[in-house]
Amino acid sequence: MFNDPILYAYPPVHYHQYPIHPYHYAPYWAWDRNFPPVNSKMLSTSVVASEHLLKDASFLVKKLTDPVVAKQLMTNAQNGNQKEVDRIVHSFGYESAIETSYSPSAVQFVLGPPKNGNQCCRVTLMLKWGE
Repeated sequence: MFNDPILYAYPPVHYHQYPIHPYHYAPYWAWDRNFPPVNSKMLSTSVVASEHLLKDASFLVKKLTDPVVAKQLMTNAQNGNQKEVDRIVHSFGYESAIETSYSPSAVQFVLGPPKNGNQCCRVTLMLKWGE
């Protein structure tokens, strides 16, 4: 009822008083599109590094399929023993830097390049382990 076109004149009566906004000339995403030329070198570097990170993530998942390791990790996380959780995760022997965080319902692993490597990419792996 309130947006009935019969009730409102379109365009508004005062419409001719204002210049046309640039929004009406081109789509918003076409405004000011002065981007540098595309260089895929950094993307290629990130892809190569992410392949290594994904291999390490796969290796981490395979290690966690062992019930003994999984129970140790979960027990120490439940007790809030972050140092022991980090020791268990780092004892798997991979090259990536890893940050571990957890909650009662999930554990999150963020794998990145080694500290002295090119910081181009990260892989985040979240596994549910509770309700």
